[in-house]
This record gives sequence, structure tokens and C-alpha cells, in this order.
Amino acid sequence: MALQKEQWLSDIQENLFKDNAIINRATNHDGFVNYKTVHVPQAGANPTITKNLGSFPASIVQRTDSELTYSMDTYYVQPIHIEAGQETAFLSYDKRMSILNQHVQTLEDALTNNALYKWAPSGATRQVRTTGTATGNALAPSATGTRNAITLADILKAKSILDSENVPAAGRILLLPSDMYNAQLLAIADIYQAQSYGQSALPSGVVTRIHGFDVMIRSTVVVYDATATPVIKAINDSGTPSSAAATDNLAALAYHPNFVAKAMGSTEVFITEQVAEFYGSIVSALQLFGASKMRTTQTGVVAIVQA
Repeated sequence: MALQKEQWLSDIQENLFKDNAIINRATNHDGFVNYKTVHVPQAGANPTITKNLGSFPASIVQRTDSELTYSMDTYYVQPIHIEAGQETAFLSYDKRMSILNQHVQTLEDALTNNALYKWAPSGATRQVRTTGTATGNALAPSATGTRNAITLADILKAKSILDSENVPAAGRILLLPSDMYNAQLLAIADIYQAQSYGQSALPSGVVTRIHGFDVMIRSTVVVYDATATPVIKAINDSGTPSSAAATDNLAALAYHPNFVAKAMGSTEVFITEQVAEFYGSIVSALQLFGASKMRTTQTGVVAIVQA
């Protein structure tokens, strides 16, 4: 029997990662990443206004300021062993470069997932519940049953909340889970028609504009529970809820970049060459990162939560 030829490609099919462009649509505190805690001063109440003051002196008060703080976390990438010989000399692709790229991309995914969790607001006044037709599409990872679809009216209500708080109109972001965008928003005739004709001169990562929001999509955003006033669910670094439930609800975030912040350090990569007892090299990485809303009042951030 003749021997068959085999061909190994020189390129490896890399793992796929989420779109993390959203991480740069925030107030940049990268310069503070080497400090354990960032303090964000919060101005006290505005002074009262009196028309046609009839007696003097006017009453004098002091303004009481406060602060918001958030801390840096250290994210560690699991070390990977690259064996000499079997995993270097005999491979048709550069495994070391592939591992380094994987470290960086995995870190970026985890940092963005955690930033969105930190930016997500709490409390009934910071939430809009979806009001569309009940559908089994676009559900949280472990959710079952149906949820009300997102509507233009829901987005308009989120806009109204930001308007009432005097949040700047220019630069607002609406970040949607991709399933919610594809299965629900594009099902709205006006949105589908606008997309069919294409968009021009849109910022990087923006798929359309609705009610003044730059709309961006990501495979995961945030998940809330099913209580009367939904509570943001803690996440794994993969972005999925750490205590997933069948009653979980997807959510979109409507916000202005001036009202959320991130502090990101450089990725530190560690390579120990030719370790005798491992017969090869060890590669690992870490990164400092922190994120927060900019105001204790949560002004400038609204969650649109499935109902």
C-alpha cells in the first residue's frame, strides 16, 4: 500500500474572543492604575436660588462634598508550559506566539466583562424594563421560557432618564447583547430598513444610531436576576453569571462615557526559559485593572432589563 502524503498548515486556527472595543468608551483613568485605590470627589448639593430677596444678610451654608472610591484588582493568567522538542521543533506554527496572543486576548475579555459589571447600575430608578412581545429568543445563558423583547419605546425611556439628568447628548452609548440586537431590535421594521441601506461615517464598533445613542453590540453584556427590582448578577471572568438561573434576564447598558471610568495597566508577560524540571519554558501574565461608575448617584448610566 502506498504511503499517503500529509500536509500541516503553518497557521493555527486561533480561539475566538469577544468584541472589546467598548472598554475604551469610558473616562480614562489609566494613569492611576498603579495606585491601589482611586478617589473620585463628589460635589455637594447645589445652592438654593431666592428671587427678590427681601431681607439681609442672606442665610449662609457650607457645601458638604463626598467621594466615590474604587480599587484596582490584579488579574492573573494561568501559566502555560511549552515543552522543548515536541512543542517547538516539530510544530509547523509558532506555538509561543499563539500562547502569548491568547494570554492578552483572554485578559482583555475578562477585564471588559468585569468593567461592564462594575458600570451596571442598581435600583428601580436606574432601570427600564422591556415592554415588547414575549419571545423565547435572546435569553441569558441558563434562562428558560420567554422574555419581553426590547422596543424603541424602551430605548426612548432610557434616553428620557439621561435627558432629565442633563447628561450630554453627544457621545451616548447603547451597548446591547448581540442576541438582543439580532433577534429583537433588527426585527423592528424601521431599524431593519435603516440597516438595509447601510450606515456611513460611524465610529469604530458602532453598528447604528437610535434616539441619539451610538449602538454597539457584544456577545455578552450583563445579566440581572428576576427579583421585583432586578439585581446585577456576579459573573465569572468569562462574563457568564457565577450562579446562573433559569429566571435570569439579559440587559443592555445605556450610558455616557463621562459617567463611567476604567483604569487599565499594561499587560505584564513572564517567560521563564529552559526550566530544567519542566524540560521547556513557562509563560504567564498579569494585569492591573479597575472600573467604576463616576458618581455615587449612578447618574449617566441606565440598564434596560428584560421583563
